[in-house]
Amino acid sequence: MAITHEELAGRLKAARENAGLTQQEVAEEVGMTRLAVVRIEAGRRAVNSLELAEMARLYGRGISEFLEEGVFEEDPLAALFRAAPGYAEDPKLKRELLRCVELCREATNLEGLLGLSSSSASLVGYEFKGLSSRWDAVNQGRYIAEQERNRLDLGTSPTWEVAEIVARQGVRVTEYDMPDAVSGLFFHSEDTGFAIVINRGHSRSRRLFSYAHEYCHLLADRDRFGGISHAGNRSELAEVRANAFAAHFLMPEAGVRSFLKTLGKGEGTRQNLEIYDEWEGVPAQRRTPTGSQEVRVHDVVGLSHHFGTSYEAALYHLLNLGIIRKDTFDALWESKGAQGPIRRAFRIPEWDEAFRFDLAEQLLSLGFEAYRREEISRGKLMELAEKTGVEREEIEEALYDAQPRPEPIEAILPGE
Repeated sequence: MAITHEELAGRLKAARENAGLTQQEVAEEVGMTRLAVVRIEAGRRAVNSLELAEMARLYGRGISEFLEEGVFEEDPLAALFRAAPGYAEDPKLKRELLRCVELCREATNLEGLLGLSSSSASLVGYEFKGLSSRWDAVNQGRYIAEQERNRLDLGTSPTWEVAEIVARQGVRVTEYDMPDAVSGLFFHSEDTGFAIVINRGHSRSRRLFSYAHEYCHLLADRDRFGGISHAGNRSELAEVRANAFAAHFLMPEAGVRSFLKTLGKGEGTRQNLEIYDEWEGVPAQRRTPTGSQEVRVHDVVGLSHHFGTSYEAALYHLLNLGIIRKDTFDALWESKGAQGPIRRAFRIPEWDEAFRFDLAEQLLSLGFEAYRREEISRGKLMELAEKTGVEREEIEEALYDAQPRPEPIEAILPGE
């Protein structure tokens, strides 16, 4: 049974409010008066198909969501901005996230057409009774990181490709321009799947840390439909846990100690062993030269490059692992300005800061396959390209080059 005129009006109003748009803003975008929007939402004026399509696009919704029976699910953006209301007034951020949610919904629809399982079907979850202290948060973050690395069979190797690892778990990953105080965010719903959005304006090492941070939220904060990680909430226990997870996921303790061992560091200045020979213990002792085990600036630079983190993140991790003392930490922190010259002297390559993750690749790969199977039209594929910012000519060229070509047949002329 179709929904009533009043239900449609209520859904349109709820979707507008969830998107954080005023009636005047909607009127200007759709091309009608504010009074017309007021009357539509009050159920006193019908909305035609073109107006409904434009409103759905503006709200980041599918048209079917307004017309089909069932519970009208809260928009993920509403959960995001409810958790961080200060950012709800940022028009650029709101516009970027509306576009992101729309693309995620398109990807979910394509997965359905292709008979693929939900993008989040393979994502595991970790449940805890709750967080009682920062110490508890740090230990939980470390535990989840160790369990997840074991589950993914990552060993102790660096995970520079953390975004690809997360994407392989069925999470949509992308980067958008956001306020500098925002490092990233996550959201999930039935029609968008799980998604992580990172601030594309940050350095690559910070973005990798943010991918791991937001991944922890999806693993451990499944009861929340979304959240924004920003400077104002970094002391919250869930954020502390996510930071601890990111540090241990990117820099596993065994890997850190193994790296330092290759430099002859990280061992005690005096090491004692007792070898038992069925009669008694035979002592053996080794003493390292004075100062040889001290971690220096160049060691931290090498460690941060090896694991793809910032100098600061690596330094804090060494402190938390008990590898360096607080006085050493303070001295290394004061000397962090030397990392640039050290990187140049050691010929450590710079990160490719231009490298970004975009939903275009994830969405259009699904779109091409759906078009190949004749599940969507050529026009729909072009619509998807337009939404991702890909030029129509690029899609046309890709389609032409992807077409199979028959093998040339040598012609035999009469008399030959």
